[in-house]
Amino acid sequence: MESMVQNDKRAPVRIQIEYGSGGPFFSAQSLNLSRGGVFLQTEFLLPPGRAVQLIFNIPAKPRLSLLGRVVWTRGPGDPRGPAGIGIQFETVAPEVLRVIEELLQNHNRTNVPAPS
Repeated sequence: MESMVQNDKRAPVRIQIEYGSGGPFFSAQSLNLSRGGVFLQTEFLLPPGRAVQLIFNIPAKPRLSLLGRVVWTRGPGDPRGPAGIGIQFETVAPEVLRVIEELLQNHNRTNVPAPS
């Protein structure tokens, strides 16, 4: 298992992710993803510091689960952007990290600037 840090480059990867913390699970869409965390667009906010389980629902892949911690929230109506929660990954199994890296690589390949 690897511990992640926030300094990783983020990419606007959009996937459905279920999240919960000892109660009901909610479903949200990611707005950005990195090796170290994810921002989920949602109005079902969990408080900073809360441990959270994430289940990634990626088409044509098995469901992937990992643990993280809410590091910040943005409420509805905030002028800085959509409501949601920033989650830092705490431990990521190597097979889950490979899928995250694949998602990031696929995004980078589809967003390469055209040659001039």
